[in-house]
Amino acid sequence: MIPNAPSLVAEGITLSRDTRRILDRVSLAVTPGKFLAVIGPNGAGKTTLLSVLSGLLKADDGRVMLNGREISGYSPAERARHCAVMRQDNARPSGMTVLEAVELGRLAHNAADDARPLARQMLWQMDLSDLADRDCSRLSGGEWQRVAFARTMAQLSGAEASGLLLLDEPISSLDPLHQHQLLGEARRLARDGHGVLAILHDLNLTAHYADEVALLAAGRIHSSGPASEIMQPSVLSEIYGCRMTEIRDGGQRALVSLPLPSVG
Repeated sequence: MIPNAPSLVAEGITLSRDTRRILDRVSLAVTPGKFLAVIGPNGAGKTTLLSVLSGLLKADDGRVMLNGREISGYSPAERARHCAVMRQDNARPSGMTVLEAVELGRLAHNAADDARPLARQMLWQMDLSDLADRDCSRLSGGEWQRVAFARTMAQLSGAEASGLLLLDEPISSLDPLHQHQLLGEARRLARDGHGVLAILHDLNLTAHYADEVALLAAGRIHSSGPASEIMQPSVLSEIYGCRMTEIRDGGQRALVSLPLPSVG
């Protein structure tokens, strides 16, 4: 792979279900060293897009290239050595400890020798060490979400060359502290040379952590580019259908949504 070339490229992705066009000629690229956030209203097609990018769904048209090869050309095990995916519907295994669940991230690498110490390191980074021996079925939703992320980190740590991390709403069940912790780790992975794509709903966290943003609306990329250009009230108000404004507190910038004036 050419240095600094995108690790994942989607070109003209189109997908329909019944009579509805879910994705309409979507193109984007994930580059090593960058954190790309995909945002947009409910029903925009974000989760479906991630399923296509990860190889779980096949598009009707267009193609997805992973490290210069069509993603359909990879076996599941080979794809897992390059790309770690954290989905919304990650199944919570019963009868398995948290430590064992994180160790599963090493399966694709056939790295049994380093699985346990690496899993313990990932648990420590996510502030989960005290839960290592707990059965996964006894975790809260937020605890399991952090465990699932620790597992993807363990998987990515053995990626060949620059790895790719795909995250589908990874902070939906987390309190504010752990939202920052998880996104901070994702950004650190990007700074270490991996490519990161995350579907996010929180606009302020997107503005704070993402390097680049793709704004998806009605199955199409409305706009994309540096976060500083996309995360603007004028752009977001149009897409989300509510008035956005910006406030500043010292050097901090926040986006606030305001209710539209009532009619009648």
